[in-house]
Amino acid sequence: MEKVYNVLLKLSNGIFFIEKYLLLIAVTVVIAVNFINVCLRYLANNGLSYCETLSVCLFMFVVIIGANISVKTDNEIKIEIFRFKSPRRDAAFRLFADMIAIAAIIFCLAGLFATIESVMRNLQRVTPLPIYTYHIYIAMAIGFFMILLDHIIVFIRHLIIMLGGQVEREAKTI
Repeated sequence: MEKVYNVLLKLSNGIFFIEKYLLLIAVTVVIAVNFINVCLRYLANNGLSYCETLSVCLFMFVVIIGANISVKTDNEIKIEIFRFKSPRRDAAFRLFADMIAIAAIIFCLAGLFATIESVMRNLQRVTPLPIYTYHIYIAMAIGFFMILLDHIIVFIRHLIIMLGGQVEREAKTI
């Protein structure tokens, strides 16, 4: 079990390294595109037609990466009513919440796959750029898979702690 955990944690840390740079690039592009669009609107009385929709798409991308990073670093928004002094009891209690989160993500993925199948039949462009609605839903599905991977890692971590083992706590921030 600990070997599986360590392999998944290394995979998650590799994804985390890539996500940080993708997040930096996405935020930089959003700022640059909106700045250029504002300048063009005031200087030339004409803006770029795709800026707003591209900004929304990139913002969605940033939210997906941010959600995954929050799960990975255990910084999700949550209300902790019960906290046990014993790490083993606390981990056993948290397994239930982990199972609910994993089930919810699986249900969301099932809905996303049905939505992707539906929009693939009727292609619809989102912007003047070649971005279609199915691109957005596929990006969401990839984001949910990354979140699912990290929730599975958290589940395995809690399971190992409940059984009395020691594990590495969080993703590396290098």
